[in-house]
Amino acid sequence: MTSPVASDYRLSPARWLRVSSRFFCGSLPSQLDEEEERRKRRREKNKVAAARCRNKKKERTEFLQRVSGAAARESERLELMNAELKTQIEELKQERQQLILMLNRHRPTCIVRTDSVKTPESEGNPLLEQLEKK
Repeated sequence: MTSPVASDYRLSPARWLRVSSRFFCGSLPSQLDEEEERRKRRREKNKVAAARCRNKKKERTEFLQRVSGAAARESERLELMNAELKTQIEELKQERQQLILMLNRHRPTCIVRTDSVKTPESEGNPLLEQLEKK
């Protein structure tokens, strides 16, 4: 048997170490079998751990997709609600304008004193309310 050379990379680095250790150390077959058994156990553990990791990642991805879908549906629902509320605001503004116009048309013919009637412009204005009380 010839001595293995480190630059001989036809073998994988791990295989080269096994071959060279047999040549230089004169390992016994029982030691090699134990080492090979340890490697198999380690590979099997690694395989199980990798599968567990992939499953966890898959579950996490599915969970995030479900959450994302729910958030998208909620966002869409809120967008529709927002649009409806904006439409309602516009309708109420138009109705307010019509009521103000009706009030302004009615004011000249009204017999009741205008001092006691609050106009939309004076509503909510504390200074005007104080002046009316005096």
